[in-house]
Amino acid sequence: MLRTAFRPRWLPRHVLVLVLIAALILLGRWQWDVSNSQRGSLQNLLYAFQWWAMAMMVGYGWWRLLRDDAYGRPSVPVTTARAVLMTDDASWESLALDPTSVRNFQAGGAAPTAQEREADPELADYNDYLSRLNARAERAR
Repeated sequence: MLRTAFRPRWLPRHVLVLVLIAALILLGRWQWDVSNSQRGSLQNLLYAFQWWAMAMMVGYGWWRLLRDDAYGRPSVPVTTARAVLMTDDASWESLALDPTSVRNFQAGGAAPTAQEREADPELADYNDYLSRLNARAERAR
């Protein structure tokens, strides 16, 4: 992670984070001083803690971006996908897709064909609408 932190493209990010954290801490200190003055109130005291919490969030965000850049984002394991369908008689049934077809689709394989999917007139109308919008956008170019 240190190797990533010392890359030249991270220098502006480090400077920005330091400036932001310093500014947020100073704003929190200012609110703290206002809350202790005669015109101060509980609201000013809470604002002081809010500024300091934002400074900690900036620090966490910087650390998270640095960590993700160094190690990459963790991958989410593929599990069996389930879809819930509403039938005409208002009963619910669960449709399970087998894990191999889900993995094939995510790996860039072909999507299930129309025969493999149950016909849905509302979905067909929506797809027709999207294709008309796409055609209109292509003509406008």
